[in-house]
Amino acid sequence: MNRVIEALEQEHCDVEDALKRCMNMEDLYLELLELFAQDDQIDRLLEAYENKEAADVFFHSHTLKGVYTNLGMKHLFELDEPIVERTRDKQPDSVFGLEENVRALYEEHKRIAAIIRENI
Repeated sequence: MNRVIEALEQEHCDVEDALKRCMNMEDLYLELLELFAQDDQIDRLLEAYENKEAADVFFHSHTLKGVYTNLGMKHLFELDEPIVERTRDKQPDSVFGLEENVRALYEEHKRIAAIIRENI
């Protein structure tokens, strides 16, 4: 088995489900993981949060929610879901009180991305 897949399984990622979403094409899954590890969507989410731009926070967190689902990253999905739901209405005050959520998601996302880069 591939090192990165083993590492993600140790992180409780649902690799089996993710591979099914990739038509059991491991090479495709690995390519998507590499793109994930290089993508700056999480940085844009943090920037939008810091600027209190609720619509952008929703956009980036919703985009990431789909990515987490497709890559089997259930823990990241669970961290992201409250952010998506709180900002769904895109109202400026919806970002207040989300700092811990955004920081936790950001740190965990970066940690998983580093694990992927180390093992790909």
